Amino acid sequence: MTLKSVPKPQGFDLRQARADKSDCASHWLPEDALYDASLAMRADDPVIAAAVIWYVRDKSGKLSLRYRVHEQHSLQAVALVVDMLQQMARR
Repeated sequence: MTLKSVPKPQGFDLRQARADKSDCASHWLPEDALYDASLAMRADDPVIAAAVIWYVRDKSGKLSLRYRVHEQHSLQAVALVVDMLQQMARR
């Protein structure tokens, strides 16, 4: 299956340049991360596991975790998230 990229967000190039220069993800918007990930997954096809994870804040200020995953085999998404956490901890 060939992945299709999500639409390029307006202002993406500027925010990407800022994020690259500062090495700071706060310069991106969520749609920037999804767009960039979709390009990378298209280039790396076939993708065997993927996870999209985010927080939402309700009206009272409480955070709730949300996520969507794809995996070809049981627990690949769990292993993927564990690997990501290990890599992020080394930064």
